[in-house]
Amino acid sequence: MTREFERSDGLALLGRGSLGAIRLELPALLEDPFGSPAGLIVRSRESPSGTRTLAVSSGSDEVTLRFPILNPEIAVGGTGVHPLGEGCVLLHAPFGVEELRAASRPGLVVLGNARALWNGGPGFLEAIRDLRAAVGPGPILWAPRVALPHRVPFLFYLGIDLIDTTEGAWRAARGEYLDPALGPIDRDAFRRERACDCPACASDAPGPLADHARIAYRRAVAESRAAIRAGRLRELVESRLVAEPALGEMLPYVDQLLAGPLEERTPVTGSGTRAYVLAESQRRPEMQRFRQRLVERYRPPPSKSILLLVPCSQRKPYRTSRSHRRFAAALEGLAGRERVHVVSVSSPIGLVPRELEDVYPARHYDIPVTGDWTDRERAQVLTGLEHLRRSGAYRSILVHLDPEEYSFVAGPLGGGSDVRWTVRNGSTTSPEALASLRDAVARELDAIPPLPGGPLAVVREELRELASVQFGRPTAERLFAPPVRLAGRPWFQRVTDGKVDLATVREERGLFHLTVAGAERIGAPYPLAVEIDPAVPLTGDLFAPGVRSADPEIRTGDSVVLVRAGELAGVGEAARPGPLMTAIPRGLAVKVRHRAGTSTDTSMTARAPAKDDGPVV
Repeated sequence: MTREFERSDGLALLGRGSLGAIRLELPALLEDPFGSPAGLIVRSRESPSGTRTLAVSSGSDEVTLRFPILNPEIAVGGTGVHPLGEGCVLLHAPFGVEELRAASRPGLVVLGNARALWNGGPGFLEAIRDLRAAVGPGPILWAPRVALPHRVPFLFYLGIDLIDTTEGAWRAARGEYLDPALGPIDRDAFRRERACDCPACASDAPGPLADHARIAYRRAVAESRAAIRAGRLRELVESRLVAEPALGEMLPYVDQLLAGPLEERTPVTGSGTRAYVLAESQRRPEMQRFRQRLVERYRPPPSKSILLLVPCSQRKPYRTSRSHRRFAAALEGLAGRERVHVVSVSSPIGLVPRELEDVYPARHYDIPVTGDWTDRERAQVLTGLEHLRRSGAYRSILVHLDPEEYSFVAGPLGGGSDVRWTVRNGSTTSPEALASLRDAVARELDAIPPLPGGPLAVVREELRELASVQFGRPTAERLFAPPVRLAGRPWFQRVTDGKVDLATVREERGLFHLTVAGAERIGAPYPLAVEIDPAVPLTGDLFAPGVRSADPEIRTGDSVVLVRAGELAGVGEAARPGPLMTAIPRGLAVKVRHRAGTSTDTSMTARAPAKDDGPVV
């Protein structure tokens, strides 16, 4: 049994796999054999006493699974790992992790008491967590008789690969009408208004509810797969929370119990605008990671002497918004204004320094604006503020915020002479507020001596902090060890050594791409390294069969260093997380950008001097 990786979202893995001779598009739906089934079909076969036999088929291909009938099947209690056939095991939780690890490399794992675990709440999630910790992401996971159409996105988000229509068929037999968005709902209202256009509902003589249920499953699976492909499965999951209280109860447990695996699968880059509408949205892995890296990896640039707190804006990045352009205009012409550290206060993220505005998801979120701050949001802001004050070299703090809406920061800031509020009437863009802002900044700058190196020295510090958030501080310090030169434009920065580029950053990406020269400057041990099989020539992109090992800290979108036998072979962008590069042996692993010039590799870049050396900083 094999599996091929295409992309991930949440814990869902989109791609292809096999079950015996059956080729699967994962995640997939197993349909009951009644009515008009399509694709994968699961049928019951005659079985010897004490067993149940199920046949999974697609066209003429079939795989037979023989299940032992266990007493704990109808209760949460019981444990065991039982063989079902070649490469297939039945698992009843709670189970012994070592017992499962001892199973001979299963290709299919069936969570036999999934329905009982689901009704028990967190135990369902704990079983999935422990199962994946034991066998990894490779085996196909089937959770029988758990899925209903409105649960499909949630189950896929947990990394369940196979779901079946059994529960829906049973509900339909009881007279329940199943909607992919709302769950069980009044069938007469939906059919009277022709709210569903499936063949079972659209005709004047509606068909059986089981036919409608099957089509609802197919629609839910298609929507979920499309959401995975678009990187928006979490949003689809959140939109389904209203369909069933159990989903709303379990999602906080998901964010807690599966936080590590979810962060591992979450890309470090993004595109477009993402909606963060619900309170649950603020717990998404990318939000949690941004806050964590701010505290653990980021320090305010040393030359920033004045901390200026401003409100965030609807338009992203903030600096392009009308309000932030007015703030910038108010400071126009002030000598030394590069020493002002502009930090935006954002309800879903916390604090966003100006140099991190393009880092995912700070550039990509959209939220409903109410002006009401929850305790969680306030705590996130105050945690970030404490970190900046503790690790920065600020002489003063200017607060250009509505004093009523942001009163919760007043106490922690204190009322000392180094703190000044510049807004009185609630509007941060009124002429009075902007004049007050300019006056306060001008006074503080007058007391600060000129900065050796000028504004470009501050830009260098800002870029180094961006690299620190991306790679960690030791790597950032090696990359930016002086002298370095900066070239390019604000939307496309180039860091060079005066001869070749070391790293580049485009604002739409928000993170650096390393060059071979940049990796050479960093030196071993290389950060985010991927070890290549010595027998694999690097003439194109790198696929999983050519990967020997990969740093587990690699996330999709990371700039990675390719190494062969301890020697630098190239650099590229990760197409999947590091652990998945070796756990799933098929599919693209790294999009190669630059190759070192060796006898077996094709060089992509000439080591010629850069056209624009840029100023030394």
